[in-house]
Amino acid sequence: MPIITISTPFNIDLEFKVATFGKRVLAWLVDILVIFTYYYLTIEFIVPLFPDNDKLKFVLEMALFSLPVLSYQLVFEILFNGQTIGKRVAGIKIIDSQGKEPTWGQYIIRFVLGLGNYFIYIMPFLIMQDPRLIFSLMFFYIPDVITFMVTPRSQRVGDLAAGTVVIDAGYKPNINETIYKEIEVTNYTPLFPQVMRLTDRDINGIRNLLDVKRERKENDDYMLKVVAKIKSVLSIDTHIGGYDFLEQLLYDYNYLAGKG
Repeated sequence: MPIITISTPFNIDLEFKVATFGKRVLAWLVDILVIFTYYYLTIEFIVPLFPDNDKLKFVLEMALFSLPVLSYQLVFEILFNGQTIGKRVAGIKIIDSQGKEPTWGQYIIRFVLGLGNYFIYIMPFLIMQDPRLIFSLMFFYIPDVITFMVTPRSQRVGDLAAGTVVIDAGYKPNINETIYKEIEVTNYTPLFPQVMRLTDRDINGIRNLLDVKRERKENDDYMLKVVAKIKSVLSIDTHIGGYDFLEQLLYDYNYLAGKG
């Protein structure tokens, strides 16, 4: 699978590995198993409790089967940072094509255009009715299979429209050196004087990233990768990470720039 290199506002290239076909199939199979288990438990233990009224029973069954199953992928991906149970087991996840966490809108677009999932996720129920239906359902995955094979980033139709990519969450890239514009450092030694090696563009990028994180209160993979890259490039060895590290860099920069 190819390696995606994404340039950030920090003059830093972040590397992501596209999820392999095998891992995506594994995630798909695990999700099918989760849904099959849900169907089985519902039929065995909940449906028998329904009142003996055909019309009401039909409505309740549709609510129990259709809504949770069809919304399974979308709800889990939004709540669990681009992962369903299957994706978590397989070690893959969805990211924005710029390396950030996708927005709700991107998740929704990807979900709406996932035509195959509408049929595949009801497959366990249909198999219990007639196992032969599985072959006809595979037809709806053909567009996704084609785009997966021909696109450089192995994207499905929904990924192309939403601007998302499925990556290997466990991939650890080698950090390559990035050259920053050298800035003269004053005699004062703050916590991270190396910050003065960053350019104005880098500092503005850090400010923008912190503004986003103040609103969303989370350390996603994008922030963690940026922090790891900056520590490597500036040869900083500290236990401080994530939001706190970037905020400390701004404090040091503002102090040193004011002293200069």
